[in-house]
Amino acid sequence: MSGYEINWHSNKGNSVLFQHPLYIKYNNQLFANIDLFELQTDLGGVMATAGSAEICAYLSWLIRTANLLI
Repeated sequence: MSGYEINWHSNKGNSVLFQHPLYIKYNNQLFANIDLFELQTDLGGVMATAGSAEICAYLSWLIRTANLLI
């Protein structure tokens, strides 16, 4: 399958994503502690390029999951 599924996942050892500043920012937070507005602002600051597709998919998954808690 090509692209990113709606329910985000990553391959084990994905060093590019796992070293991205926004991944590092959110990967050790509880969903309940994530500020949805700040998360949406962070996604809005990502450049709309093919190279940013993976971080966009991750942040979008976080947003969808955080919205389930509201």
